[in-house]
Amino acid sequence: MRKVMISAGEVSGDIHGTHLVRELKKLDPDIYFFGMGSENLLAEGVNVKFDISRRGTIGIFEALPNAVPIYLTYINLVDIMKKEKPDLLILVDSQGVNMPLARAAKKLGIKTVYYIAPQEWLWGTPAGVKRVVENIDLIISIFEEEHKTYQQAGGKSVYFGHPLLDIVKPAQVREETRRNLFGSEEGPVISLCPGSRTQEIKKLLPILLEAGKLIKKYLPEAKFVIPAPSTSMIQRVHERTSDDFRPRAVVGRTYDILAASDVAVCTSGTINLEASILGIPNIMTYKLSLLTFLLGKYVLKIGDKLPFFSMPNLLLEERIVPELVMKDATPKAIAEEALAIINQADRQKSIKEAFERLRGKLGEPGVISRAAKAILS
Repeated sequence: MRKVMISAGEVSGDIHGTHLVRELKKLDPDIYFFGMGSENLLAEGVNVKFDISRRGTIGIFEALPNAVPIYLTYINLVDIMKKEKPDLLILVDSQGVNMPLARAAKKLGIKTVYYIAPQEWLWGTPAGVKRVVENIDLIISIFEEEHKTYQQAGGKSVYFGHPLLDIVKPAQVREETRRNLFGSEEGPVISLCPGSRTQEIKKLLPILLEAGKLIKKYLPEAKFVIPAPSTSMIQRVHERTSDDFRPRAVVGRTYDILAASDVAVCTSGTINLEASILGIPNIMTYKLSLLTFLLGKYVLKIGDKLPFFSMPNLLLEERIVPELVMKDATPKAIAEEALAIINQADRQKSIKEAFERLRGKLGEPGVISRAAKAILS
């Protein structure tokens, strides 16, 4: 029996890892999977020994409170790797813990695959690209430019397209979801998507709820829904809302909710790309600590390297998704953007046409199956 260790540190990585494990099992049902993940990998039959998904953050200073627990988890992962001696280590996203784990695996002579690799090609440095190339035996790139960058740096990279093309599929048609959620297909639907990280929910959920109230003021017939990552978030929604404005919060139906929406107001991240793949106009918003923002702007000079923050805009090389970051991430600004999209049919049409072009840039479906075959080969 072959043993494969998998390491996924966040909710999105847990989802991506689950789909990959499922495809690998189809090709070899006898593989024993163990490692780090969360609910989805556990349900797929992986022996999940550690779960740090609730400790996910964006930003150096935001990560500090979780540094010690995550470091201790890393130590334990290395110990398990030494004892179990897996045939392969699959790393999924979560660069902060997974790159050190890759270096440890290299010293132990364990082969490594990075799935959803560090975005050093986009946000990072040549030194960061070099570190990935030196420590990873197979990089499964999910963007063409990423693939070219790692290949040019001497890495073994393969590119099959973006796995979200296989994952982002509503279970219901738009009208059915609307009837199930609201009892009617009529009226504009706005989804409020505050993310899955504790940091995001704490900072952005109140802003999104205030934006929803403003939209409701100018558009009384509007309906609101939150694709909640967990039942605990539903409790948070109830704590922060009253009977006059309380959006529906639903767990486990993110793609149904997005597909049923006229506009999705999202924290920066994978959710913007997911909504765009579904052809749904979306707004990106985010707040970091001031120190992290200044570090990125003036030290790492991220703003000088990249014209946009959100992946749809970066791939399309134009501002299709409104980006409201830091001081611009206000309820008023979010509400104005959402109302402008809802009230302008021509703008909706141009957004949907741009998202059709975006899908074409992401490859063809069957990505995860091709990635699984490459891993086993």
